[in-house]
Amino acid sequence: MLATTLSLSLAACGGGDSGPGGDGSTIRLQVSGEPEEIAVYRALVGAYEKSHPGRRVRLDAVAKKSDHLARLTTSFAAGGPPDVFLVNYREYAQFVARRALSPVGPALTSRGVRMADYFPQPIEAFTYQGVLQCMPQNISSLVVYYNRELLSRAGVPAPKATWTWADFARTAKTLTRAGGHGVGIEPSLVRAAPFVWGAGGEVVDDTRSPTRLTLDTPQARRALDFLLGLAPAMPGEKEVAAQDLETRFTTGKLAMLLSSRRETPTFREVPGLDFDVAPLPTGLKPAGILHSDGYCVAAKSRRREAAAQFIAYAVGSQGQTLTALGGRTVPSLVSVARSGAFLDPTRPPKSSQVFLDGIPSIRRTPVHPRWPEVEDVVAAELTRVFHDGAPLDQALTRIDERTRPLLAGGA
Repeated sequence: MLATTLSLSLAACGGGDSGPGGDGSTIRLQVSGEPEEIAVYRALVGAYEKSHPGRRVRLDAVAKKSDHLARLTTSFAAGGPPDVFLVNYREYAQFVARRALSPVGPALTSRGVRMADYFPQPIEAFTYQGVLQCMPQNISSLVVYYNRELLSRAGVPAPKATWTWADFARTAKTLTRAGGHGVGIEPSLVRAAPFVWGAGGEVVDDTRSPTRLTLDTPQARRALDFLLGLAPAMPGEKEVAAQDLETRFTTGKLAMLLSSRRETPTFREVPGLDFDVAPLPTGLKPAGILHSDGYCVAAKSRRREAAAQFIAYAVGSQGQTLTALGGRTVPSLVSVARSGAFLDPTRPPKSSQVFLDGIPSIRRTPVHPRWPEVEDVVAAELTRVFHDGAPLDQALTRIDERTRPLLAGGA
């Protein structure tokens, strides 16, 4: 029945990209993602329009997140932003700093949306000065996707919920073979952060008011050294340039991949791909990193009432059930996250409960206007370390020198 609901919604979404309706209630919604992800949002738009006669949503889909953010910046500067757009909690602060958002919390509360019904971690992440700025649609975490067939072929048992860093490293090295690699981890701060926390370290000196990164502490260094030790089991820079990690996973050249729930719709569409998920391995203590996207409303929107109505539907039981069926999200609405729409064991990944089990140990990075720039700096420097053999000490010094001004300038 749930699968049929999604199919009907997909079929009904033809009006999602239509022009303005006769009542002037058309809103523009801008999102980014792979084709399989966008199909889920089209289904959501179609279901909303069908259940709200006279209401229209024009979906503007952008393939790459970088292009999505660039287009948002340009549209705000030109005075014609979309009414509603979807961004990660790590990215919305730049729009708050420009006074470009209309806080969505009060509008949703007046429509009967109870914040207590949602997981608190993403609600907190999207709250600034006591007001909810954007409404979170999901609460994903970093997990380990693994190819069941490759593990079976190598005689490696499926990862246990209690596996350790040592278990993870041993598994990755065992699964590395000619033409294939054991694990794929992008050299970025969001991938390294849970390992830093798991080693007892911190990413910044103060999550609420950061002034510097703390990746040079002994605990953080232990985590980074552990990840560097996995390099022989990971694809090199030239291999990743020729074929990205996600494609290598779907083609059987990569046994394990660290990512969030967003990979699920794409992986489900690959014929013959038998995959599942496992939690991150545990260091000194369990640790995960929050991945959450929220619906934001532009302050310049002339259709804020219609925008709030759409968001209330999208994060309500019907909307969240539909997006959960599409595989894209770990619902932020607790009741749907614990329902068969998300936990259906007949659809991969069979172990979706892993995403929910990790929520108590989830942490977030700072909400800061220039945080995306901080992440860019760290990614560039870690790439030099992982792929070019640059000394870690040198990279950490450069990271500190380049990010301190960014954090200070965006305070």
